[in-house]
This record gives sequence, structure tokens and C-alpha cells, in this order.
Amino acid sequence: MILEKRALIRELKEKNREPLDVLIHVFCFFSVLLIGADKWGIDVGVNIRIDQFIILIFFLLMFFRTDLILTQSFSLFFFVIFTFISAILSLNKILGFSYYFSIIYNVIFLFFSFSNYIRKYGLLRLINILRLSLYVQFFLLILQYSLKVLLNYEIPILPAYGEYMGVPRFNLWFYEPSYLSTYLSFFLMVSAYMVMIVGDKSYLFDLFVCFIMIFISTASTGFVALAMVFVVVFYMWIKRGINLKKIITILAMIVALAIFAIIFSDTLNVFVGRLFEGNLSGASGGRIGAWGETLKVWFERPLFGVGPGNYGEYFGKDNSYVPSNITLELMATLGLPATICFYALTVSLVFKAIKINKKQKTYLSSLLYACALALIIFTIILQINQGYLRLYHWMFFGILSGGINSLKLQKTK
Repeated sequence: MILEKRALIRELKEKNREPLDVLIHVFCFFSVLLIGADKWGIDVGVNIRIDQFIILIFFLLMFFRTDLILTQSFSLFFFVIFTFISAILSLNKILGFSYYFSIIYNVIFLFFSFSNYIRKYGLLRLINILRLSLYVQFFLLILQYSLKVLLNYEIPILPAYGEYMGVPRFNLWFYEPSYLSTYLSFFLMVSAYMVMIVGDKSYLFDLFVCFIMIFISTASTGFVALAMVFVVVFYMWIKRGINLKKIITILAMIVALAIFAIIFSDTLNVFVGRLFEGNLSGASGGRIGAWGETLKVWFERPLFGVGPGNYGEYFGKDNSYVPSNITLELMATLGLPATICFYALTVSLVFKAIKINKKQKTYLSSLLYACALALIIFTIILQINQGYLRLYHWMFFGILSGGINSLKLQKTK
């Protein structure tokens, strides 16, 4: 598979060198790099952010370069229909439709943009751009961390998140540390699978980057993601057979983790220890304790909810008052049919990717399979928080959709 990867890289270098193609790749990179910049925006009822403008330009460049294809997806189609009905029935219809337009934005400018980018330029090129953006984020987070810890200085546009029990916390430009770690869970799974199962050692650095960034973020969600990815990939790795090399690798990993735990015991005691001490609601910052309230809202309006973005409106508060679980948020604001369609999209993309990998068993199909596993991990970690409109979530949908269609087209050629 590694030889196959080298051939694919050579092919990428030889193709798409026209100025418009280069410009598209540049805007694709900045779209991915800043896709979690929650704080860099203007609140006008909904948060309009700088990354949304960059993604819009990326879409327009794609529109002029190639024929954009609207991927057929019944679950996505009905999700859009049901959310439209929910917006019509919203408690506050202006707020409901402002959120509905955000849904449409995500479908068109994220899902379809990244799906078509992969159809045009291939899955490997997009993954390489993702990896490059990860390295830049890593550099900036290390810079942010070093300036704060060593010099007690904060970059004005990249301030630290604050401290908890004397431990400084960091979130780059994401809304909070848990948002950063949830985003990183996708890359963590892809990197771990590519290293341990596919044998692509170039992802070792990616794995290291994800680990360090999650640790620096200090989010308990990140430590949960680390544990989940380790268990899943370790099981798949051992299932393939055990030998002396694997035994030595396992022992080395245990020793390395033990040393790391001793050196950074203070941070681990605070942010991992709290998962096992006291109640889970306290460890989650009160999020779990608020789930009952959201369920009561859904019980009152089970079919179409209180309307997109109308959760705070229901309680007579502003739209900053939100649920603390994405599934319950979907159910309470959009209703059960829309919630089912949302997760049906996830399930259909994952199963299609698995099916393709079983048939093709190539480097690209393995990479697509890694992305499918990463979407599962990301979705599970996301349950600890809210936010079905996160831009990177819809980008991940687009990556799976584009990868599936791209590999199907290659198979028919």
C-alpha cells in the first residue's frame, strides 16, 4: 500500500497546476485551517464568522472551475425538509429561519464543496491539506502555550482559555478546549489507524501532534477520545496476530505512558481524575445534569421541536442558552424525524465507506475507512456537548461523501 501511496503522490504533483487550481487549493487550506475559529466572528442572532467567508470564496472558485454535483442522499434531503417544517413552526420564526439558513449554508458550502473538491482532485489531496493545516495549528498552539507558561504573555487574538485549579487551559481559536479536542478526535483516529493498521509511518507525527494538542487543551473530552481511539485501534491491531515485535511495542508504549503520567501528574489528576471522582455531571461541567431539562422540552414538542435555535427562546432567554448534548439538542429543537435523518446520514456514509474498503482494499479505500471510523469516534465524543451546526462536522460529512463517490468513479474507469 505504501508503494501505491507514492504513485498517487507523484500523480498529484503532475496534475492541476493551473492558476485557478492553485487558488482553489489555497482557499481550501485556509478554509480547513480556520474552520474552528468560533470566536472570530460577529454575533447578529447567529454567529457570522471569518471562516464562513473564506469557505464561501472556496465554493465560488470551485463553482467556476468545475460542474458541482449535488450528491444524492435521501437522509440529507429529508433532514433539510424536516428542519424547514421545524423553522415554520418555530416559537420565534425569525430566529428559526436564521438558523435554518445556517443549516442550508452547511449543506451547500461545506458538505457539497468538500465532496466536489474530492471528486475533482481526489481524497489524498484533501487529506494532505488537512494534515498541513493540523501542523500549522500545532505550531500556533505550542506558541500560545509557551508564551503563556514561560512568559505569562497572551497573544491578543489568541488568548488562553483561563485556568482550572492552577492548570492553564488552551483552545487556540476554538470556542473552548472541549471544542478543540472534539475536532482533534477525528484526526487522532485517522492517524492511529493509518500507523497501526495500514502501516503508514508518515502519520506518526500526526499522532504525536494530536496527542500533544489534546493534552495542552486539558479537556476531559480529549482524554476520553484518547482512551477510545487507543482501545479500538489496539484491538484491531492485536486481532491481526501477536508476535515479538508487537509485544516489545506494547511494553514500550506502557513505559512511555507511565513516564508521561508521572511527569504531568498534576494535569492528569485534575482533568482525568475528575472523571472518576464525584459525579459525572460535575466532571462534565454540569452538562450531563442538564439533559433532563432538554428531554422535557422534547416531550412537549416531539415531532418538530421548538424550532432551530429556539431552545433559549422556550425558556425566555437569549440564544446563548443551549442544550448540552447534540442528540438532545436535535430532538428538542428540530424534532425526532430530523434527528433520525441526521444520524441516518452518518450511518449511511460509514457503511458505504466500509463496503468500499471490503471490495477494493487499496491505500485510498483504507484511508476512507479510517475517516469512517474517525467520524464514529467524533460523533460519540460530540455527545458530551452540543452543536449540530459545527462547520467541521459538515466538512467531515463532505469528506466521506466525496471519498465514496471518488472511489466509486475510479472503480468504474
